[in-house]
Amino acid sequence: MSEPRESSPAATDGEAGISPRILVIMLRRIGDVILTTPAARALRKRYPRATIDFLTEPPCHEILENAPDISEVLVYRRPGRGAFSDLPAQWRQLMEIRARKYDWVIDFMGNPRSAVLTAFSAAPLRAGPGHVAHRWAYNRRWAQSPQTRYGALEKILALRRIGLDLDASDFFPKLQVRDESRRWAQSAVADSRLLPAPPLVGFVPASRRRTRRWPAASYAELGRILRKGGERILVFWGPGEEPLARDIASEIGEGAAIAPATRNLQDLAALMARCRLIVTNCNGPKHMAVALGVPTLTIHGSSDPAAWNPPGLPLHRIIRLEDLFCIGCRRNDCPYDLECMRRLPADQVARVAREMLNGLVASDS
Repeated sequence: MSEPRESSPAATDGEAGISPRILVIMLRRIGDVILTTPAARALRKRYPRATIDFLTEPPCHEILENAPDISEVLVYRRPGRGAFSDLPAQWRQLMEIRARKYDWVIDFMGNPRSAVLTAFSAAPLRAGPGHVAHRWAYNRRWAQSPQTRYGALEKILALRRIGLDLDASDFFPKLQVRDESRRWAQSAVADSRLLPAPPLVGFVPASRRRTRRWPAASYAELGRILRKGGERILVFWGPGEEPLARDIASEIGEGAAIAPATRNLQDLAALMARCRLIVTNCNGPKHMAVALGVPTLTIHGSSDPAAWNPPGLPLHRIIRLEDLFCIGCRRNDCPYDLECMRRLPADQVARVAREMLNGLVASDS
């Protein structure tokens, strides 16, 4: 494929029958990787004969298993900090990407490392965000939208802004779970003695950002309220989070348990799929639940719901202190002692959770 004309990025688009070799880059964060999959699906719909590979870091590659729109998942091994011994391995990764002779490389990550990968690919079309300092790596740059939109939709619209004629109507993420993990989850939940029982409610109380963490004591209080209605609580956890999960389950008492240790993200997805509702902070597992079709109630503080919640879907609701002057500040630190998290009462969250659970029961009857 020849170098695309600068004046007309759509010149690379051509007919739906063309078969470009495309690399999509989103190196990390579970939620960000999941929110990138609808863009891969839109590319597949427009170019059904294309090769569409996806480059990401461990463990994110695990959630892309069985993704029908992705030709191959490439695993990027991030070098250790200051580890010059990693240089040969890094060079090999660069050369492997270059050797694949991609026609288009689309960098949704947009950080210095992904920019270098994009530039070194030597692809004729190298697309990425136009507002970053390393935009030199891209010959197709999308403008940052002034309007906050759901991340999965925004990624498709970014590609439309560089001239790719993609359908933006199908932007809901979907996650495929392998059968082996589903069987494992069925056995694991049964072994936890939570079944037979009313529908499970999952709690995901962790977040890497302190400004997105509803207090553990609040989750425990919420669990005790929901237990009075007969629900069973399964508290999810990841690396380094087991003590938090144990504390919450212990404070809730009978009818609550921590999730069994998972072997990979496919197992985690299979466990989440067994829940009737997920109550969660703004974090990666929340996006897994959305992509699995599990209803979610997300507690927001500093994060903007418009960017992280699919719009117009009653199965996915948010709750936050709407009257707080600094709500949705998008900061990773807080000068106000995390009021948005501390002051959100458990009974208010419980009312919304109960409304959702009652609605789900009614829809099944």
